[in-house]
Amino acid sequence: MTQQEVSSVKPKRRINLKNIKWKKVIKYTVILLIIAVIVGKVMELLKPAGNQAQMSVQTAAVTKGNVESMLSGKGTIEPLDKYEVNALVKGEVLEAPFEEGDRVSKGDLLYQISTKDVENSIESANLSVEKAKRNYDDSMIKLGDLEQTAKISGYVKKLYVKAGDNIQAGANIADIYNSDYMYLEVPFLSALVKDSLIGKQAVITMDTTMEQLKGKVTAVSDMEETIAGNIATRKVTIKVKNPGGIAAGALALASIGTEQCAANGTFRAGVEQTITAEGSGKISTLKLAEGRYMESGSTIYTLASKDMNNAIEDSKLSLKEAELALKNQKNQLENYSIQSPISGQVILKNKKKGDTIDPGTDSSKGALAIVYDLSAMTFRMNIDELQIRNISVGQLVRITADALPGEVIEGRVEKIGLNSTTNNGVTTYPVTIRIDKTGNLLPGMNVTGKIITAKSDNVLMVPTGAVMRDNIVYVKTADKDTKAEGTGHKDNGSADSEGIPAGFKEVKVEIGISDGTYVEIKSGLKEGDEVYIPFVDTSGIGGGDMGYYEEVTVTE
Repeated sequence: MTQQEVSSVKPKRRINLKNIKWKKVIKYTVILLIIAVIVGKVMELLKPAGNQAQMSVQTAAVTKGNVESMLSGKGTIEPLDKYEVNALVKGEVLEAPFEEGDRVSKGDLLYQISTKDVENSIESANLSVEKAKRNYDDSMIKLGDLEQTAKISGYVKKLYVKAGDNIQAGANIADIYNSDYMYLEVPFLSALVKDSLIGKQAVITMDTTMEQLKGKVTAVSDMEETIAGNIATRKVTIKVKNPGGIAAGALALASIGTEQCAANGTFRAGVEQTITAEGSGKISTLKLAEGRYMESGSTIYTLASKDMNNAIEDSKLSLKEAELALKNQKNQLENYSIQSPISGQVILKNKKKGDTIDPGTDSSKGALAIVYDLSAMTFRMNIDELQIRNISVGQLVRITADALPGEVIEGRVEKIGLNSTTNNGVTTYPVTIRIDKTGNLLPGMNVTGKIITAKSDNVLMVPTGAVMRDNIVYVKTADKDTKAEGTGHKDNGSADSEGIPAGFKEVKVEIGISDGTYVEIKSGLKEGDEVYIPFVDTSGIGGGDMGYYEEVTVTE
């Protein structure tokens, strides 16, 4: 080499161990080791599922037991009935014969409030009714002056007025005639006529036909009259029912017992008179017509008076208003005696004897008292619309409470409500559970209810995870070297491409109640069969409280 070439060659550099920074070397070495471990773990997780199957195969035996399908939900215990006692009237509490915790029966007195104020109001209302009644009676009396009624019965023989006429008191209205009964006035010797004859029977003999009729003496005259032959007589009046042929003015003889009349007498009609007006004014309505029969007590005419009619109507309304006000005041008396509307236990008492009750100011302070009917209890569950058809009245409900660990109480579905509630697209319906044997439950406790929707006793069952899609179950075969149906593996711990271990055969089953932990097998398996259960990684699986869930309970 030339000198130039020799000079261009650089001498080799020696490593000086003393100059190495050992702390950095160690640090980087540890980091590399950690990375290697992590990569190894990742590679292990990325291995095929069949390798995992070699490590673990889960199985379970087909057993017999009782399977119950249930819908569960939470709720808060309430009494069967509760009532808040409130007052409708103001006053001082005279009696409050109960305390918190006491048991009361329906109708028991809780509060007696002083009735002093309402008694004064009732007295005032009574006076108003009396005053209104007097005004109404006065109006009716005045109306009577405008309306005339018949004092007798008979046929209208002649009518002197018509509707629209103006009349004065005393004016003739109509002639009334009634011959249903006739009166015979006949003379007897004065010496024979006595008042004692009144009421005695008489025999009448018609002058022309000699027909005999029976009648009754109704009057004797005190006036003495002299007839032909200077005979002193007194007239006796006899009433006889008209058989239809007797006319006014007809003649007849009469005898009373053995005594004979002194001469013929003359018949007159039972009624034959003219009725006259009792008031003055314009005839508004006339109820009579010639030839018609007029009943005693019927209206003859009504005089027009618009002001009087209005006054009568006003007085009638005033009377009704006064009577209604009195009735309302009397009804208020019931509000001063507050009774328990239900039988139960007093939970709260806010007023005592001597306190003043005023609904206007006390309403914001709560009820006077609260009564709970604890003969039974209830709570409400909200059931999803997809499950509500599985619920029916009378179904058994098992109830547990956080406050009563280990205690199970039974109830029944009492009512299924239709007033649904929708939240975030989920519709639920309220279901009321009734508990008759309440045990140690108290109102306000939080409970979980499990409604038994179906039950199968002493049936074949397997864990729910053993049933695959289309109701397929993989059953372990007796020969370990046998290939699983549909696979190319032997029972050497390996699995096929779907993760099913070798040595298991596919069986289609009929299932019954299915949910939660176990499922009922109706056909396809027998007791003691060993079935495959896929491994399920439940890490990270979670969910919120949906308000209800389904499960099964098994009793072996």
